[in-house]
Amino acid sequence: MIDLLRSFVRGFSALALAFAVTVSTGYAQEQPPAAEVPAASSAGTEGPPAVVPAEPAEAPRPAQPAGTALVIPAPASPLRIEGPNGSSIRFGLLIQPQFQAMSSPTLDGYAKNLYLRRTRLIVGGSLFDKFDYFIDTDYPNLFLDSNTAAAGAPEAFAKSTPGMNIQDVFVTYKPMGDMLKVDVGYMLPPLAHNALQGATTLYSWDYFTYSFRHGNSFGSSANPIGRDVGVQLRGLLVGGHVEYRVGMFQGLRDNRTATEMEARNFFRVTARLQVNLLDAEPGFFYAGSYLGSKKILSVGASYDFQDKYKYFAVDGFADLPLGPGVLTAQVNLAHWDGDTFIPGLLKQTALMGEAGYLVAGIGLSPIIRAERLWGSGTLADQTILGGGLAFWPYGHNSNLKLFYTHLKVDGADRGTNQFNLQWQVYFF
Repeated sequence: MIDLLRSFVRGFSALALAFAVTVSTGYAQEQPPAAEVPAASSAGTEGPPAVVPAEPAEAPRPAQPAGTALVIPAPASPLRIEGPNGSSIRFGLLIQPQFQAMSSPTLDGYAKNLYLRRTRLIVGGSLFDKFDYFIDTDYPNLFLDSNTAAAGAPEAFAKSTPGMNIQDVFVTYKPMGDMLKVDVGYMLPPLAHNALQGATTLYSWDYFTYSFRHGNSFGSSANPIGRDVGVQLRGLLVGGHVEYRVGMFQGLRDNRTATEMEARNFFRVTARLQVNLLDAEPGFFYAGSYLGSKKILSVGASYDFQDKYKYFAVDGFADLPLGPGVLTAQVNLAHWDGDTFIPGLLKQTALMGEAGYLVAGIGLSPIIRAERLWGSGTLADQTILGGGLAFWPYGHNSNLKLFYTHLKVDGADRGTNQFNLQWQVYFF
């Protein structure tokens, strides 16, 4: 334990020293009055640190609710070039340096790493005020050591080295504004709320561990972390109180037979309906927290199927100014069953939730998380409990998150402990 504490201190120093430079200047700035702050418009999926990257969302603008004194500056302006006829291009980036220490359910000691959880270049913009486009790249877990060679054997493919991937690329046509949008490209299908959140605006240090259980189930050469290619219709109705999303995606293609061509089966179909009791979430990507810039209270349901494969989920999300700060909480319940179409995707159900409170005046959020997976066949039941602190001196543009997570697999002699310290730098 002493060695772990020493390693943690060294890791903390490596991130916090650089982070302190930005924090010191952030709090030195005079905060504008509330009325002047504009409103907002890994490797796998089998437990920590098996979380998956997702797409950047535009950083919400933290408005200061009446009676509060949140010390969070407005988001940094993006690098943007305006052209004629309603055309524009904007540039952004996401960098998440991270320290991680993780134990093993069978081996002694902790695996300690300094690596980049996400490194993304982001490009987006509009054409003729009718088309939006979004492209981002990523190489997740850069230089994370994943060596699993037997004791005494030489390391093989230990640290993940650069190899930039396309994370998302899609175009959105807006024939009727927010009432009807058509997305075409490589994107996240409309699943549960957490699975549609932007990686840049998460509340905790990462996604729920079980949000993307099906991530590599549709026959791609590498894990697309939940993405698929297709076309989607989405929009807001009833004054923004009802959101719909429905899409058709490539899914898993049939193999060739002795007499028939491959890829002859029908496509994957996914749909989502969300009821917004207060403010709407009009963007493609939801936020894990709007840090006081919106009043969100929603319930949603999703259904995804192809042949005998099926997935369904229900979720609730709250992000509300409350007292001298902001309360944020969400719960997702999801079920997967690959049946005979995707036999490797065993029948399973996951309940996932998190809750926290942004303390006014200091920009600090204590957060708790809990997840439970009920498996079948060879997949044992699992429980994940954890919590930590998020510090928001620059909101989603720059923050620091310190979290502890414990994974326990039913029947195992001991669980897995994980410590994460993450610094985020982001703008778009």
